Amino acid sequence: MAVEAREEENMKVLIADPDWRFAQQTSAYLESHAHLVVQQPNPRAAVAHVLHWKPDLAIVSAALAETGILESLASANPPPAILLTEHMDRFDRAWQAWQRGGDELLLKPILKTEDLLVATIVALHKAAAKRRTRRTQLAASA
Repeated sequence: MAVEAREEENMKVLIADPDWRFAQQTSAYLESHAHLVVQQPNPRAAVAHVLHWKPDLAIVSAALAETGILESLASANPPPAILLTEHMDRFDRAWQAWQRGGDELLLKPILKTEDLLVATIVALHKAAAKRRTRRTQLAASA
């Protein structure tokens, strides 16, 4: 199955979340599964890192959506899958950020690491579907 094959590959993951504890725990989990992880809580530095490093996945705090980070990440070539994070009590902010361009939303606190894994897989699949749709639309208009 395609999902299983993707899990086996090493991914490059950028974490742009000022929640230090979340970023550390998420990094440790992903690194324990042989993924390369960079933490960058500053939105401008995170975008610069994406443009240079080209990660497969960007885990972004919904709180940073107001900085324009989602639009900047979407314009990267190729754009990374975007997994938004937010605390359950700020679902309103999470929803607004998701409407700006996230591929998946993961609410904190994360009680099981499987939730992170599932959200990552869903974000990757949705991002791949978006890219396929864009290519199809470009081919049709040419």
